[in-house]
Amino acid sequence: MTEDPPREDEFSSSPQERKTIKEIAKEAGVSTATVSRVLNNPERVRPERRKAVLKVIERHDYVLHGMAGALAGARSMTIGLVIPTITNSIYAASTQAIQRVAQRESYGVLLGVSEFSPDEERRMIRHLVERRVDGLILTGGGRDPAIYRLIERHGIPCVVTWRLDTAANLPCVSFDNYAAGRMAMTHLIELGHRRIGLICGRTELNDRALERRKAYEDTLAEIDIAIDPTLIFERDFEFIEGRTAMRRMLDDVVPPTAVFAANDIQAIGAMTECRASGLDVPRDMSIIGFDDLPLAEFTFPKLTTIRVPAQRMGHVAATRLLEMVRGQSEPASEVLPVEIILRESTALPRG
Repeated sequence: MTEDPPREDEFSSSPQERKTIKEIAKEAGVSTATVSRVLNNPERVRPERRKAVLKVIERHDYVLHGMAGALAGARSMTIGLVIPTITNSIYAASTQAIQRVAQRESYGVLLGVSEFSPDEERRMIRHLVERRVDGLILTGGGRDPAIYRLIERHGIPCVVTWRLDTAANLPCVSFDNYAAGRMAMTHLIELGHRRIGLICGRTELNDRALERRKAYEDTLAEIDIAIDPTLIFERDFEFIEGRTAMRRMLDDVVPPTAVFAANDIQAIGAMTECRASGLDVPRDMSIIGFDDLPLAEFTFPKLTTIRVPAQRMGHVAATRLLEMVRGQSEPASEVLPVEIILRESTALPRG
């Protein structure tokens, strides 16, 4: 089944109002070839001249009409980005970095938010493919292989972020979630903690949360500590969820002496519940987070956490994607480093 060609009125208000490429070129004081290059190969046009042409193009909505050229192989000058949520500032940091790189290169970013729904993500990716984006940046892995086949069939360069997903056969720009989780757990164990709780995302929806949970379980198993399911809580990445999980742990017959929260928001919620219960952090309970949100440095006590390279990841992913779009580089993955930020919320177990 073939797609119907787009109508002219899908790209401008009416054929009579639409400027021709000759009129755009004349108003901008350039040749028609230069206008064509701005639309299809902007990197070949000097920045000042490109800016002048784009100003005229935008004034007459010629960019929208130019999208019709995508049907004949011209670039749309847009990239698609799909993230799971906009409520977590760690995704905002990487998104902002992607936007900056795209804007610098005269590209627009079409953003989709899946709310951790595989079906919604699939719908958004299909919509972006139909819009003829020049490239895609996806978050995490573990999706239906049919999605990757769709992207490949349409010849759209794609980069995966936030997870090293070898199954996708696509370049990934990320840190190692599993190794980062082990870093957090190793810190608590080296302090002397043995009864450690876990608060993480919902692993059936979030492969990053699954890797962090696996790191928690494997690290305990290596020192012959049996996994206690009563100390594991999969929750949404929200402040109140961290509080609720911490409350349940404190009600246990034998509460933990430390908690690994695989998200700073959950960690701060857990610290708040400890304080409300009359416990001192870290004297009575050590808590380590994950992400190093800006807020982590201003909590009381200041939060020990795992710093992830969110902005760097967005910058590298967008740069690499645009190089692939232009045929300037072959697909290649990159593993970015993480580090533990020692502050005030972790200490030796009491007694």
